[in-house]
Amino acid sequence: MILKAMENLHIIKGLYAVTPEQTDLFLLISQVESCIKGGARLIQYRCKKLSKIEQSKQARKIKIVCDYYKVPLIINDDIELCRILDADGVHLGENDDSLEKARLVLGPSKIIGVSCYNSIDRVKKAVDKGATYIALGACFPTITKPNAPTASLDLIALVLKEFKIPVVAIGGITLENVEFLTKEGVSCIALINSLFKENDIEGTARQFSSLMKNEEL
Repeated sequence: MILKAMENLHIIKGLYAVTPEQTDLFLLISQVESCIKGGARLIQYRCKKLSKIEQSKQARKIKIVCDYYKVPLIINDDIELCRILDADGVHLGENDDSLEKARLVLGPSKIIGVSCYNSIDRVKKAVDKGATYIALGACFPTITKPNAPTASLDLIALVLKEFKIPVVAIGGITLENVEFLTKEGVSCIALINSLFKENDIEGTARQFSSLMKNEEL
């Protein structure tokens, strides 16, 4: 699935599901499908613990599901895996390959997201270098990255006001605190544990999607 560059700006909205560390491929595929059925607008494949071979195997299967439902698949960190799978884009962190390299390898139509944590300087650089979206967070305490820098609501509001780029809020977001982000104007939230640790993933995704609905209009 190849998306035109301008269309990408309108895709970064709503619920963005980021996969957990899951060795059970059958379960992972089922969980991803539940997220999509519940309204997830984007899926990010993120895995730090498995071998490259196992990561490739998982990502290929997830791409089949995403293609079926016409939901973009973003690959965390791995530009080459994104290229090989012809996934919709890549998400880059502070210690990953550069945005320039990602754009050179993947071409102009792919989504490139950049983690900016709580750094205005990183936001400026990402915008200047043509990122499709930036991610801010952790917005709240998170067990995924307990030592992650905190992006305050004031900082998020400032970025939304000063920069014309889609903003993804991530980190510790729950049904109880997501409203603080939507009130600031955040239109896209990325979730891991608040989705994948729930018994009813589809129902939880539907709840989050409903709360984000006004931001998607």
